[in-house]
Amino acid sequence: MSIQANAQESYSIGIGLGYEQKPYSGDHSNWIPVPHFEYQNGNLFIKGLKAGLYLFNTPTTKFDAHLRYESLNFKPSDSYGALQHLNRRKSTIELGIGFQHIFPNKIFISADIDADILGRSDGFNIDTGIGMIHPINDHFKIIPKIGGIWSSKDHNDYYYGVSNAESYRTGISYYSPSSSFTPYIGVGTTINATDNLHIFGGAQFKFLPSKVKNSPMTDRSTLSNFAIGINYNF
Repeated sequence: MSIQANAQESYSIGIGLGYEQKPYSGDHSNWIPVPHFEYQNGNLFIKGLKAGLYLFNTPTTKFDAHLRYESLNFKPSDSYGALQHLNRRKSTIELGIGFQHIFPNKIFISADIDADILGRSDGFNIDTGIGMIHPINDHFKIIPKIGGIWSSKDHNDYYYGVSNAESYRTGISYYSPSSSFTPYIGVGTTINATDNLHIFGGAQFKFLPSKVKNSPMTDRSTLSNFAIGINYNF
């Protein structure tokens, strides 16, 4: 649902359903409700799990500073065997900057640098990608994208490593991964059912690097995420 208060202020609310996989052994994939909220007032914005301020904002080029919720976490109780005795890995809030530019042919490039600010891992990630906005008709467009995420050693060590203390306590081998690069492909869609009602969807596939796949905590080589929902503006 969206409320247009003036030419620069808008609200948008929607709901969807998402499918999320985690890399951890025994941690089941979940279908979860996906609330969708967007707000913009001048250069201030909220988009889903990200909120920030546009430092430079034109129809084709945007540069922002933002806060972002990183949902990755490990709950030992969701695992099995010796993994149940590992320490919990918690989700966090990241502080970052973002950039996007759309070329006249509708190809776009994007980059985000995000760093943990709650002291969970003290790590950071750099996400870069290239995609294309492809209108099928006046009401339907698809947005394919490819990219990759570079993750620092601190990030990987917290979410995928096994400390000496954990190894001694559980019998699981000590593991301390270095930095890594995770390539991904994805596609998004938007359908304008009416001037106010929009249907959105998307899918992303990540190809996990050896630094993640070799962790005693993980048992996947790829991760898949899907979402579909509706959004209303007025």
